[in-house]
Parts: sequence; structure tokens; C-alpha cells
Amino acid sequence: MAGRPLIAPYEHVIWDWNGTLLNDVLLCVEIANQLLANHNDLRLDQAAYREVFGFPITAYYHRIGIDLEKEPFDELTKKFFATYDQAVLDCQLHLGVQQLLGHFQNSDKQQYILTAAFKKSVLELLQHFDIHHFFAEIEGLDNHRAESKVDRGRQLIRNRAIRANQAVLIGDTLHDFEVAEAIGVDCILVANGHQSQRRLENGVGNKARVIGRIEELG
Repeated sequence: MAGRPLIAPYEHVIWDWNGTLLNDVLLCVEIANQLLANHNDLRLDQAAYREVFGFPITAYYHRIGIDLEKEPFDELTKKFFATYDQAVLDCQLHLGVQQLLGHFQNSDKQQYILTAAFKKSVLELLQHFDIHHFFAEIEGLDNHRAESKVDRGRQLIRNRAIRANQAVLIGDTLHDFEVAEAIGVDCILVANGHQSQRRLENGVGNKARVIGRIEELG
């Protein structure tokens, strides 16, 4: 595990959870297809999903042909998590995550999670995967609506008195880039999560680094 040129300048590493550390993409594709069965004949594969998924989630549902006037967003959210909360225990972390977290800890990096997921559920999963001890703080939402996490990010910066030029946010979606810009920290996006490398590179231009796999951080 020699050298971390991408991370070396930073004292604080802010991780996204879903898609970045947790490999839950295929599960989300399967649930999307279950939801679509009630609306149209469209089925998504992983490549198609990664071209349409994004935030806000309501816009993503619209892109895949779900009519939120016929089925309210809150009802879809309940259906999604009725399946997700059970099946996610069968998901895995991305390859190399535990080793990378351990290396950063040994290198005196302070690590945090900033997620648009329900905080209580993420805490339970961190215990399940036995990686909770790597993180100084977890910032997540108090609901399942997967709304913007900008406010939570600002709160994290305040709570930990983090200097923006000493921090980097690592995520897998353009929303992570938007959050990083909003809270004033650098951003690295990993293209093996919920959005394709093409979308990420087109979306950030030269304002953030896009890598193909999380192992490249190591």
C-alpha cells in the first residue's frame, strides 16, 4: 500500500457511502426494475441505470418513466426500502475498501461519512461490515427521502472545525461534486458506483478528479 498521491495533501477524508464504499448498484437496479413493473415495460441493466440515476431522486424516477402523480414519491420510497433494507445485507464493500480505510487511519487521516441515506441504517451497516471504527463522525439524513446533503456537509465542517483546503470529498455521483463545491472542499469521484465515468467526466470538466476504481486511491 505504498504512496497516496491523490490523498497526500489532505488531513480530512469525507466519504460518500452508497456506491462509493458500499457496492449496492446491482441491488438498486433490481429494485428499480421492480418499481418499473408497475408503470411500463422498460427494464434497466446496470449500464442504462448508471446513465440515468441522479439527484434529486424525483427527477431520476421521472427519467425512467415513473409517473409520480399516479404513485406518490413517499409510496415509492416505502416500497424501495422494504426490499433494500433486507437485501443490502447481502451486498459487499467495494474491493479494497477495508485496506484503504486502514491505511488512511494509520496515516493519521481523519475520516468521515457524509451520506444522503438514513443515518441510523448506515450506522447499522457500518457495524455489520465492521468498519465503524475508522470514522470520526457520520453525517446522514433523518429520513429515507435521499435529499441533498449540503446542509449536513456544512454541519460536519463546523462540528469538526475542518479547514476546507485540508479536506477532500470522495463520492460516486455528480451530487457529491455539487456538495463538495458547496462546502468548499476538493472532490474525487469514483466511477464504479451509481453513475458512469462518461457522465462524471462531462459533469465536472477539469474541476474534479475522476478515477475508475477506488483502488486507484491506493
